[in-house]
Amino acid sequence: GYYIVMELLPSKMSPNTVFNKAFAVVKENPDVKRKLGDSLKAYGRGGGRNEGRRNFIEHTEYTSPDDGSKRTRVRFNVEGKFGAAFVFAEVSSDMPSGEFVYILVQDKSNGRTTTIVDNRAALKIKQMAGGSDEASKVFGNLLGGGGKK
Repeated sequence: GYYIVMELLPSKMSPNTVFNKAFAVVKENPDVKRKLGDSLKAYGRGGGRNEGRRNFIEHTEYTSPDDGSKRTRVRFNVEGKFGAAFVFAEVSSDMPSGEFVYILVQDKSNGRTTTIVDNRAALKIKQMAGGSDEASKVFGNLLGGGGKK
């Protein structure tokens, strides 16, 4: 029972959930729309061409050595009428659902990377502050911020 329910209702950390939420953010980004085109499609490894349900999302699940949080990192492809790119996204169990450690888009034609979301500095500040909100603000001000772009 429990295992089946957990498989049918994926958590915020599941690769497919990360894929779906990251794609929702990427396809609304004005820089990505300008570079790749408006109507984007996203797919996992080897997909994109009439492969039906074989849409394997490359992913890594690990425990962060920095803060001990569980992390899920995914890589997938996006294509539009002007080009294609890789998307790299990561979530942390310590962050609210729908928030990302980072989302990066790398153009396949020239290798240029566009940063959509980058919370790595903010997470580092939080770790340095020992999780204290007040200490996080102090470190954040000293180090010049960190957080969403």
